[in-house]
Amino acid sequence: MRSHFGNRIGIGIVGLFMLVAGCYAFFMRASDPQILVVDLSYVTGSAWALLLAVAVTVTLALVVTRWLLRALGWGRGGVRTGSGTAMLGVLLKGTADIHRMRVRVVGAERIRVSVICGPGTDLAGVVRRLDPGGASRLRRAVDVGPDPGGTPIVVRLGVRAS
Repeated sequence: MRSHFGNRIGIGIVGLFMLVAGCYAFFMRASDPQILVVDLSYVTGSAWALLLAVAVTVTLALVVTRWLLRALGWGRGGVRTGSGTAMLGVLLKGTADIHRMRVRVVGAERIRVSVICGPGTDLAGVVRRLDPGGASRLRRAVDVGPDPGGTPIVVRLGVRAS
């Protein structure tokens, strides 16, 4: 949840900056067509400033491209599984203040479980329910590969602030 919120804030800040810069350039050019909105004569006249500008531009392009790919979901491993999420819901039934739970299968390598709880949730109780008995039921529900008992489960337990 936090990464989506961070993406929204970041995209909002970048969008606001681009909107303000575009409006500034538009109104400056509209008032006098001879005005240079951005004067790049210093950058193009100095070798080190040009090199620095190119390095900053390439670095910024790489960071923005990585940000976009991560926001689109690239780099996330696995596929969500409804049967695994349903079994996780059965395992955590009766536990108060669970906000979100997800189960992903990453190939035949591992199962990722993500549980986001509220501040009043009994975390020890959640862990007890996911101990070996619950983990084996979750493996059977997901049904990965010929030997589902050997598939490791990675559990990510988070607490949301109110």
